[in-house]
Amino acid sequence: MRFRHENGRSYHGWKPERGYILPSDEQESDRLDMQHHIFYLTLDGALHISPAGKEGAPLKRVLDAGTGTGIWAMDFADTHPGTHVIGLDLSPIQPGFVPPNLAFYVDDLEEDWEFSEPFDFIYGRMLAGAFTDWPRFMQRSFDNLSPGGWLELCDITFPTLSDDGTLSPGAPLSQWNDHVIRAGHMLGHSIECAKHYRQQMIDAGFVNVQAKLYKWPINAWPKDVRYKEIGMWSEHNFCGGLYGLSVALFTRALGWTSEELEVFLVGVRKDLRNRQIHAYWPM
Repeated sequence: MRFRHENGRSYHGWKPERGYILPSDEQESDRLDMQHHIFYLTLDGALHISPAGKEGAPLKRVLDAGTGTGIWAMDFADTHPGTHVIGLDLSPIQPGFVPPNLAFYVDDLEEDWEFSEPFDFIYGRMLAGAFTDWPRFMQRSFDNLSPGGWLELCDITFPTLSDDGTLSPGAPLSQWNDHVIRAGHMLGHSIECAKHYRQQMIDAGFVNVQAKLYKWPINAWPKDVRYKEIGMWSEHNFCGGLYGLSVALFTRALGWTSEELEVFLVGVRKDLRNRQIHAYWPM
């Protein structure tokens, strides 16, 4: 499959009109795998928080929507050898050697879903900005689940927050939040989508819908050892991936040049590394 190059990064070449805002290159794959480790720390080693597979009948079929590098799907398949796991993504960046009960496919979940059988569990992680029509995704998830099936979405919620006021509204990090939120809306790929997941699930027909909030410190500022470690990895994740997370939004929607963006991101990275700023990413 072809990839297209834009501002020094590679993006999937299939359906470029979808306008997906994150790169599909080795640098982004490394960041996604690092992000998987942060989720591992956040959930104390658990792969999900829903009761799926933990009570009642074992899981027969599981869908990892927007699988990325496939690292979650591979871990899940390894720990559930009797479950058929399917990972779907727009980009074929997953490894070729995988557990025998796992299959990866290139597909667009914004198109019609044509699965031969329903799933017992649908999982999606860090999908902010991935879809233009979230209510439709929720409805298709509901329609493609077996009775009693589960949908779990784990995502970041913008903007970055600070409970003690150490992140000022005029700080570069605050400005960055404002810019990416505005750009996402301009491109039809809202990155504030997680705020609406709960109601959209209810509207699609889901019951027993629950939301649980986690915090990823922007760096190692917390005194708590666990949060300090999460913050350390979070700093690496966002500082290292900041250009890739930003460049499509800023250049396509806001009309910035990549050079203007690089200059601006110097201040944003400085904020992300500043332990006097007690900010966190709501998850």
